[in-house]
Amino acid sequence: MNDYRILMLKNKAYKLQRQFIERFHQTWNLRESVEELAIQIGHLSQSIINNGKLEKSIDAHNQPNRILEHIKDELCDCFLSICSIYIFFDIKKDEETCNHTENKDEKTLIVELAILAGQLLDSCLIIEGIKPSFKRDERKIFLHTYFTMVNILETIAKIENMDIENEFDKMITRTLYFLEKE
Repeated sequence: MNDYRILMLKNKAYKLQRQFIERFHQTWNLRESVEELAIQIGHLSQSIINNGKLEKSIDAHNQPNRILEHIKDELCDCFLSICSIYIFFDIKKDEETCNHTENKDEKTLIVELAILAGQLLDSCLIIEGIKPSFKRDERKIFLHTYFTMVNILETIAKIENMDIENEFDKMITRTLYFLEKE
């Protein structure tokens, strides 16, 4: 069993998410959290490309008027989704698995993260009955994919010399300011 640093943020993430739900009168569930994680992984990938950490031949496909450059902010957005998934999927401490990422570079980790995001969404859609089942233990597959992603995100945070809790607190402060202005 592993104590993932990201998951220590889940109570803070839950409170922040509740404020978004109340402010914008949204619903939020497991599928929406998994979809949001996929979006945030795209943003993280763009920010890593925009910081010149991947090959220059890769076009980041930036959205108009939005150039994502702050890797740590994008990581925090991923952490928020990771924590939401933990809560909505009702993961128990004894279900946490330790998945190791060997000494891989950031480029390899980003590619793996993108692949896993698709796999996690696929598994989520099967669990929710939107896609047909393959008669396999989908919960086990979902958990394995999820914790591999958690480990990759923590590895990227380590590569970026990121103080996870400090940066997450900064993100919460910025987000609360944004919510007050809206």
